Amino acid sequence: MLVATNLRAPFTGVAPLMVAIQQSLGINSSTAGLLITLPLLVFMLVSPLVPAVSRRFGIERTLFLSLVLIAVGILVRSIGGLTGLFAGTLLIGAGIAAGNVMLPSVVKLRFPHHIALLTSSYVLAMGIMAAAWSAIIIPLADGGAQWQFALLTMVALPVLSALLWLNQLKGKAKQAPVAHEQHSAKAIFSHRLTWQICGFFGCNAFLYYSVVSWLPAIVGEAGFSDAQAGTIHGIFQFASALPGLVIVPAMARLNDQRGLSVFMTAVNLLGFAGIMLLPQLAYVWAALLGFAVGANFILALSFIGLRTRNGGQAASLSSAAQTTGYCVAASGPFLLGAMYDWVGQWQLALIVCVIFSVCQALLGLKVGRNIQLPDTTSPVAGN
Repeated sequence: MLVATNLRAPFTGVAPLMVAIQQSLGINSSTAGLLITLPLLVFMLVSPLVPAVSRRFGIERTLFLSLVLIAVGILVRSIGGLTGLFAGTLLIGAGIAAGNVMLPSVVKLRFPHHIALLTSSYVLAMGIMAAAWSAIIIPLADGGAQWQFALLTMVALPVLSALLWLNQLKGKAKQAPVAHEQHSAKAIFSHRLTWQICGFFGCNAFLYYSVVSWLPAIVGEAGFSDAQAGTIHGIFQFASALPGLVIVPAMARLNDQRGLSVFMTAVNLLGFAGIMLLPQLAYVWAALLGFAVGANFILALSFIGLRTRNGGQAASLSSAAQTTGYCVAASGPFLLGAMYDWVGQWQLALIVCVIFSVCQALLGLKVGRNIQLPDTTSPVAGN
């Protein structure tokens, strides 16, 4: 739970300060979007390396290293000007990537009969912390004038978590699955189900990080103040953490998750339509968007455990899904920011989000089936 609280807030908390950062450093929306895009690119590059690092150093030390990287990244980002802003963001991305890849594997290894419950729980922890930072970041920044100080205060979270995690480093480190249990990247990508899960994860990540990057700017254009935009951003983040209260009991009663995924994507579409047509009700639409995106995020992570047969396979699928998924997601903040710079409004960007939502619904019909990857490395066409 403590590790999970560090896997979203350190960079999603930047979004309410985006306008202040642009004005302070003299950068445009496309460049500002890189502050969210860069960690996603790092996720894509680092995720394939994490299973091997964990097998060498152990789960506990890998997660401890992730917290250290996040803390150092926050310090560099807060005190180094424009260069430090981007360098620190890269370090934060590397730390978060390690935690993102390892947590689904840890759940599969240690809680194989409670995958949905534990996944929902740590996603709830991620969302609550992200929501809290979004709500308090503007007051901490004194309306934006002290944005560097506000970003610096975030270092308390990984430092506290790392200190408490030190107790987990005692004794023999628990290793990730050994090589013969581990699917190679080539083998895991030989299954159609893997690509479907990667696509589902990618669509969801694209939507989440696009909205979390630009929602304050979108509602700000609709007439909301910076403080109100920060609150709306916090509502989105908090709502994204709540679906676990619904997903866990729902999944216990369902043979597969196709209907649940499609329904949540429909709620997603309603939220985007509302933002475009009735932006004055942004508080409502932010809650709907957050809840739907959060629900599909829990499903995407749960699929990693539900569609695999052992911890090694789960680690490989987690790495594959997050590598390809964040490759798709990385284009979101930059692409939508560039669209705004081009047309001067957010409608086109929101239409792109609608298209990704429809694609996610179609993929949900595939990955929601009650099937698993084969337990051999040979491809199965029927998947």
